[in-house]
Amino acid sequence: MSKDIIIQTKELTKFYGKSRGIENLSLDIFKGEIFGLLGPNGAGKTTTIRILLDLIRRTSGEARIFNLDTQLDSVAIRQRTVYLPGELGLFQEKTARRNIEYLLGLYQNDIPERRIDELAAVFGLELDRKVKELSKGNKQKIGIILALAPEVELLILDEPTSGLDPLITAEFYNILHKQQEETGSTVLLSSHLLNEVERVAHRVGIIREGTVVEVATIQQLKSMAMKEIKVEFTSAQGLEEFSKQLPCENLEKVIFNDTHASFLVPREELSKVLNLLSETDIVDTDITSPALEDIFLKYYEVSSSQNTEIKKKKEWNSK
Repeated sequence: MSKDIIIQTKELTKFYGKSRGIENLSLDIFKGEIFGLLGPNGAGKTTTIRILLDLIRRTSGEARIFNLDTQLDSVAIRQRTVYLPGELGLFQEKTARRNIEYLLGLYQNDIPERRIDELAAVFGLELDRKVKELSKGNKQKIGIILALAPEVELLILDEPTSGLDPLITAEFYNILHKQQEETGSTVLLSSHLLNEVERVAHRVGIIREGTVVEVATIQQLKSMAMKEIKVEFTSAQGLEEFSKQLPCENLEKVIFNDTHASFLVPREELSKVLNLLSETDIVDTDITSPALEDIFLKYYEVSSSQNTEIKKKKEWNSK
């Protein structure tokens, strides 16, 4: 394992009885990067994180953090790691301050109380109110203070902005990004919201059905995108002639309406389409890249259609 790799998994697999948690998940996360693990609920994000922290045991495969085995050296790993779970367990009868002081006291290094007060002021958390009196969003603020207050080498954050309003979410990511740049820490951030993670992540891994299906930088994801083209022709006849020459088998979301056309075209086919348009009388044209969220969702559209085909085959074979 390279000294620059902080988290490494090889064919990591976890089954709950016959149910799949994750399967053959291989991943490298490098020192000093913010890595976004993206996928909907049930994709395997939390299972992966819990195995890394030795909260559950893997069925097979390997998992290492700081070049230490996550099972054999879990205590040593945790002293160098912050973990914010998706569901934070707190002492309901204690104040927010007492909860934070107790949980931060589990680290070997001292954390100045002024750091807690500074973060509480930024996020608008009343430290002296009992947890049972707090809203879900304010309870989550306790979690993000617990994540941001210690100075550690690795932060593992599972859906850290759940329940937070947009302004607090934006402030959290601003502080996280600034703190990570100053300390050189590594961050593993799980989420189902690409538009949040893309603000701070150096790379993202898309997890589907328990397996990482893509790892890329934000720019690389953008380069994978098809281009969306919208064209207004001078006449319906012009649109008809243009449509006959289009490589339709490579296009998606094709819509022809009177003198207007819109479609998605692969980047490698773009020059061919532009050449066709240059030979046609048009009024206007617009070329854009789909939102990153659309690229992310496309992985799950493929998965859904594949599952439908498998289901149909099973139903047919059972007849």
